[in-house]
Amino acid sequence: MQVISVQSAQCNYDIHVGDALLQSVGKVIAQKIPKARVAVLVVDQSIAQTWAQEVVASLQDAGLSVVQHIVKASEENKSMAEVEKLWRCLLAARVQRSDVLCAMGGGIVGDMAAFAASTYMRGIATVMIPTTLLAMVDAAIGGKTAVNLPMPSDAPNTNLAKNMAGTICAPAWVASDVRTLSTLPAREFRCGLAECVKHALIADASMLAWIETHSEGLRAMDPARLGELVYRSASVKAAIVSRDEHEQGERAHLNLGHTFAHAIESLLHDQVHHGEAVSIGLVAMAAASQAAGWWPEADKFQLPKRLADLGLPVKLPCAVDAGQLKSAMKLDKKGQSGVVRLVLLKGVGHPGVLDAASEQVINAGLDAIGA
Repeated sequence: MQVISVQSAQCNYDIHVGDALLQSVGKVIAQKIPKARVAVLVVDQSIAQTWAQEVVASLQDAGLSVVQHIVKASEENKSMAEVEKLWRCLLAARVQRSDVLCAMGGGIVGDMAAFAASTYMRGIATVMIPTTLLAMVDAAIGGKTAVNLPMPSDAPNTNLAKNMAGTICAPAWVASDVRTLSTLPAREFRCGLAECVKHALIADASMLAWIETHSEGLRAMDPARLGELVYRSASVKAAIVSRDEHEQGERAHLNLGHTFAHAIESLLHDQVHHGEAVSIGLVAMAAASQAAGWWPEADKFQLPKRLADLGLPVKLPCAVDAGQLKSAMKLDKKGQSGVVRLVLLKGVGHPGVLDAASEQVINAGLDAIGA
């Protein structure tokens, strides 16, 4: 097992990365949250009868009363309506401030469940048990919680504003058991690779080459390779959020490609998964970086080819109006006064924020992805 420590103003916490961690979840929670008597396990329905049962047994063995709340992971269900259902579950279970909520699944489950936990009784302890690659390296780290909101009526052909309501609330612990990746659909595994590539572009130039070299072992779900990938990628995010928990500066770099990606998701969330949107957004980011004069040799890096070689999409899957994408980008929560802010690269390992992207820069990004 490998341990990554994250510094937080609320509480410092550890990320455990390893094999067969689920069986010890109850024991660790008893040590970290000794006053807990009830554990509410919010779990993705796809793993409720498999991996979740190991966690239930572990919690019960530790003397905790366990309540399961099963959810269907979808962008539509990442909503205030689902949060209210979870609040009511917590209330019915007589959950107290000393108790714990365990969020088990991918980023959607983690974001929504942690938001509910951070607002119930003004906050109860949360333990993150990510079971997707994307959640292990990104969503479960840093304390961000969120739900989607309906788009304003004057935003045509879009219906979801991504992550518009949320909090920053540090978890008590993160347990990333790489065994759970063995049952992850190939498409979802590739989605996680997109976030790993993003972290490599931001802060670890050697990681992308490592991923490419070990792609066969990763596809074969070799535990040692998976553990190394999760550890390296999660370490990038952990270091950044430790330095800038509330996104006052450096943490914004983690949004590399995401202004494009969230706009794509808002329009095509029924066709494009988050990691796929991130991959397409990274292609747009590279072209925009070159157009802005930040990364003159972006085309020579061949990011679209490298992403495609990993099985990731690099173009929009269908015709999308560029004007609609621009409108969605202006609603991104990172923008200010209707101005589009883009996180771009000045080269691999050298991200920065362009506070007011010009139409030329934005158009270059959109052209590169077929908008």
